[in-house]
Amino acid sequence: MRIDREGAAPADNPFRDQAGARPDIWSLGHRNIQGAALHPATGELWTNEHGPKGGDELNRTLGGRNYGWPVVTYGVEYSGAKVSDLTEAPGMESPVHYWVPSIGTSGLAFYTADRIPQWAGNVFVGGLAAKELVRLELPDGRVVHEERVFKGTLGKRVRTVVTGPDGALYLLTDERAGEILRVVPAE
Repeated sequence: MRIDREGAAPADNPFRDQAGARPDIWSLGHRNIQGAALHPATGELWTNEHGPKGGDELNRTLGGRNYGWPVVTYGVEYSGAKVSDLTEAPGMESPVHYWVPSIGTSGLAFYTADRIPQWAGNVFVGGLAAKELVRLELPDGRVVHEERVFKGTLGKRVRTVVTGPDGALYLLTDERAGEILRVVPAE
């Protein structure tokens, strides 16, 4: 869904003038979006979503596009039954990146500060199931490298990821006694 500050569908929404369609629909075929961020250079919407058992996705979410759920997926039902035999189909967008097994995607943020120059323009995805932070290098809109930050050592569900005004990366954990964690380079 895409609405303006007053709650109305913007004039350039892709289905606004289509008979029988809701004017506020931006894109279709999503299963369970968990994180969203605007690309700092292009302004495009990027989202991540939970697959079923496996098949979490990172998508460049363009207006009017169909992202395939449940016709295409990399995951299976929690029982192990197939959702679909297809991982791609004509007229449906493939994810920019996907995770099998599932990381349990959550918060999504582009690193937009100068404090950690090697992270400039990278996208960060929180992992609820994996209890990790995932860093993706994304030149030209495609993933060329994935790093599991704190692999096996964080031990906390990462719910939200943001770049702070001080240039640090901040994580909010999703625990009974949740924490805000500040990530900076080692000195």
